[in-house]
Amino acid sequence: MSAQTPSAASGYDDAAVIDAIAGWMTTTRWYPLKGQQVDVTLERAYDLGDAAILLLRAGDTLLQVPVAWRDEPGPAAIAELDGRWLVDATHDADAVQAIIEVAAGTRMADGLTGEATSEPAPAGEIRVIAGEQSNTSIIGGGEQPWIAKVFRVVSPGDNPDVVVTGALTRAGCEPVPRLLASISASWPAGEAFVSGHLLAVSSFVAGGEDGWELFRQHALATLRGEQPALPDAAALGAAVATVHRDLADAMGSAEASEADALRFITGLEQRLAWAREQAAGVLADVDDQLAAAGERLREVRALGQLQQIHGDLHLGQVLRAADGSWAIIDFEGEPLRPMHERMVREPPQRDVVGMLRSFDYAAGSALQELPEADGAAAGDWVHARQQEFLSGYADALGPVDERDPVFVALLLDKALYEVVYELSNRPTWVSVPLEAVRALVTPPDPVG
Repeated sequence: MSAQTPSAASGYDDAAVIDAIAGWMTTTRWYPLKGQQVDVTLERAYDLGDAAILLLRAGDTLLQVPVAWRDEPGPAAIAELDGRWLVDATHDADAVQAIIEVAAGTRMADGLTGEATSEPAPAGEIRVIAGEQSNTSIIGGGEQPWIAKVFRVVSPGDNPDVVVTGALTRAGCEPVPRLLASISASWPAGEAFVSGHLLAVSSFVAGGEDGWELFRQHALATLRGEQPALPDAAALGAAVATVHRDLADAMGSAEASEADALRFITGLEQRLAWAREQAAGVLADVDDQLAAAGERLREVRALGQLQQIHGDLHLGQVLRAADGSWAIIDFEGEPLRPMHERMVREPPQRDVVGMLRSFDYAAGSALQELPEADGAAAGDWVHARQQEFLSGYADALGPVDERDPVFVALLLDKALYEVVYELSNRPTWVSVPLEAVRALVTPPDPVG
């Protein structure tokens, strides 16, 4: 089919347009189907005047692609068709302004619903965060900065980055940037319509420093024999505890039932079996101990309180604000989990475990850069940061029992997941989680 002359309000269903977008998507960091051959079709187009939000079906995955027609290619061109440029609208200030107006409820668009707790400031000059792998985040708002996260993979149902952050905003949770506005959309599914979230706009932590980089740099400096200023891991622990407390108050908590315990244990057993299969080679020397750990899972009788948690907490999800306080961001949950599973109540220890493992990774990253450094010193650094974090958490919410079978099971589950991930993506890093697995399943040598 030959392309028709595109216009702002039409032409998005033209085969040439879809083909151009399908080819361009594979070059982006956020495209989740790299290496796969899938058909791409237009599910729905939401008209924004001189721009549009497209929902494209790529195989079984629904993807969000905001686009605009422009006379010039701008910073993010997709293709030139019949003398005009189709561009990625997340890099286009006018298109972003239209999207923000929909979120604020000041612009109507058929099939889209905006909901605002506070109207975001006009976009002004915008900046797209580089390096994101699953979404696209845009910073705008001038002197009242906000960050708008465009969910590239769209699913029916509530996105926790909207629902959970919104609940924490209403609760006045200080460590979490306020949710300002959001967009949800409806689209056809067979003979019915379904809906899901497309966008979340939150207040931006101006001057925020990345938690991962702060602790990684401190680990590097320590291994070099320097004595740099120490990021406050205890205050970070207190911030996480505050979020857990506010989440329980805002969204409820409940004592785990027998069915909850069975679901929890079954899930961990399945993941343990998966890890033993996927990483059989590197786990061979501890396979018997892992089998025994699987048997011990059946001894878990009580999970304690279950509640909504962050779900994907690590040092890359925290920022240190200019005043030294910690901000916790990105409540979307584990990206590979189905959307409905991300809103299931869980033991809050899962978030704690995620952060403890992240300290280990910060030191592991430092050792990758300084392979001749003292591994024992790196281990001491990890232990100190973990204990500082747990101390701050305990002061705010109560102690975490590191001998609790649930805590130990979650810690092993996380480390095993990391082993499989590193084997598939960064084999030179596999020693970081592998040493943690060995330490968790191997009894310490007797003293004396």
